[in-house]
Amino acid sequence: MCYLVTIPEFGDGVTFHIVKKNFQVNVDPQTVFESKAAMGNPIPPPPVDGEHASGRNVVPNVFGGAGLREEIEQLRAEGIEVDDDNEPLPEDAEPAPADPEGMRYEYTIPTFCLRRANNSIMDSPGRWTNYCWDEVAEKSELDLFRMCFPDDFVAKVILPATNVHLFPHLTMHEFYKWLGCHFFMACFQGIDDRDEWWSQRPVSLFSGAPFRLNEFMTRNRFTDITSHIRFTDKPAPTVASHGFVDRFHEVREMLDAFNDHYDRNYVASWISCLDESMSSWLSKYCPGFMVVPRKPHPFGNEYHTIADGDGGKPIMFRIKLVEGKDRPKKADGSWAFPSEYDRMTKTCKTMVEMTKPLHGTGKVVVGDAGFSVRDGIIACDKKGVHFQSYVKKRGHWPKGVPGDHIDEHLKDAPLGHCETLVQMHDNTRFLVHCCRDADWVSKIMSTHGMLDEIQDHPTYRKVDGSWKTFKYSEPFSRYSRAKHWVDDVNNRRHDPIGLEEVWHTKWWPMQQFRFICSVAEVNAVQYWAQGKGKPTTPQLQFRRKLAEQMLTNTIGVEVAPVVVPRRTRRQSNVEHRLLRRGITDGSWNPYTRKFNKTNTDYVRHRCNGCGEKKARTYCSCDPATPLCVACHALHVNALN
Repeated sequence: MCYLVTIPEFGDGVTFHIVKKNFQVNVDPQTVFESKAAMGNPIPPPPVDGEHASGRNVVPNVFGGAGLREEIEQLRAEGIEVDDDNEPLPEDAEPAPADPEGMRYEYTIPTFCLRRANNSIMDSPGRWTNYCWDEVAEKSELDLFRMCFPDDFVAKVILPATNVHLFPHLTMHEFYKWLGCHFFMACFQGIDDRDEWWSQRPVSLFSGAPFRLNEFMTRNRFTDITSHIRFTDKPAPTVASHGFVDRFHEVREMLDAFNDHYDRNYVASWISCLDESMSSWLSKYCPGFMVVPRKPHPFGNEYHTIADGDGGKPIMFRIKLVEGKDRPKKADGSWAFPSEYDRMTKTCKTMVEMTKPLHGTGKVVVGDAGFSVRDGIIACDKKGVHFQSYVKKRGHWPKGVPGDHIDEHLKDAPLGHCETLVQMHDNTRFLVHCCRDADWVSKIMSTHGMLDEIQDHPTYRKVDGSWKTFKYSEPFSRYSRAKHWVDDVNNRRHDPIGLEEVWHTKWWPMQQFRFICSVAEVNAVQYWAQGKGKPTTPQLQFRRKLAEQMLTNTIGVEVAPVVVPRRTRRQSNVEHRLLRRGITDGSWNPYTRKFNKTNTDYVRHRCNGCGEKKARTYCSCDPATPLCVACHALHVNALN
């Protein structure tokens, strides 16, 4: 054995071979050989941060309740942003100038729609790029969650960043066990002390946790992982080195990974809904803290979120944390993390950024009055997205919508009567669809759409003491069907038990990770229902099965197939040939003794032997049992 060394006096290109017994080190080098360095002790962990390891929530300094309005005014005086939908949007802070005297408006019933005229635009449902419907329907709860969760980000960033100071190192197998502990605890309420799940006391009907998690993970290991987990592997910027401080540094990479995951793997439906979501946090000192009075959880971090909703089962596929006044700037006043749309106004930029995966597709996006900005509607149209937003008076009417004139024009129209105000702005046809309702006129701004009645979408109004009905026209039908899709995802996140209610933490980045987990969980159960063509499973029922599979997962664990000892009895006369199912064959039907036919070609089923591989092969003795080539060989040996 010898050492390979270089001597500076002879140059780096010359390598000397020195026999080990003749090699002696008189002065220790600053860096030892790599083979020796790998055998050294791990990097000592930093002092445990109490916020990371805590099983309690942050101490509240905002409360809401009966005094919410007064508290909001106080927070506003302290400089905290308030998103109030009764106040004008930034683009409409000043009222539009009065119409010139004698101004005439063109009201019509459109007979032409640019979107309909484009034959390349199809009203296609959402889908995953790598999985067909039959595969989704047969997936387990854990496989579904991993499909809807940025699993590759865990492997590439979270595990290496966490393992810098955690020893023994965290693996994917153990990460999902740790996550499974959180999900299992979130199936129960009223257990404030997390340590109860690892208590040595016998389980009691009247106190403590109803189960114990010791068989899956020790309490010390759970606490170690919680204390050391990190969601970025990049060094934090500092004023000295970068010229700014980023309060969102610990979550920025994770949020980008969520969006990148869906950009690569999910194709959204032809119609989506853009709305706000809240990640509750009761400390006003957290990054990006905002107050949104109209939300059930008004304090915390606001997210702009977009979801499609095929069959009433919405999937949230893009999120953006509202940074507000905490968005980092450099010393010269430029943004530390610029956007290609920074030249646009605030709401226009949000509309274009959130619809970026849909650019050039001709798909429809529905928004509430928070996105009723004419320039934003037209900017999306120029990007190939047909945006339509509901209009309401927020102090005054938004630009491009002469609301008072519209109300006067349709005040005597019958219930359900629709007309469209047609204008031109920035060389683009700008439409305000109007519908006479019970005591008001509904308005939707867009650049597309016609007023055809949707026959399967009637609505009812009580007028003068009696109920009357009319059918929604196309723009109002789309808005009515899609406007609640983001809220539907959020309602499932919180009902009946939200992760936020049980997964307590004082560390703000963990709250944002918790938000992503809850969105992925809802997406998984909704897409499973779409694949099966059945009603959505209750969230808590899905979570218990998901938690069980997380706690008992074998991800990355090599499981050798059990080799059955050779039998001594005589060989069976039954043939055991390895056969392959037909192109459109699905599962075996024992009643017809034939394979069911599927709409998808080459459907593979999970091997009944190893449980890992997917195959189209089976043994001739039992067509109902899928077997891969290796497990078929074991099967034949076991019978011989």
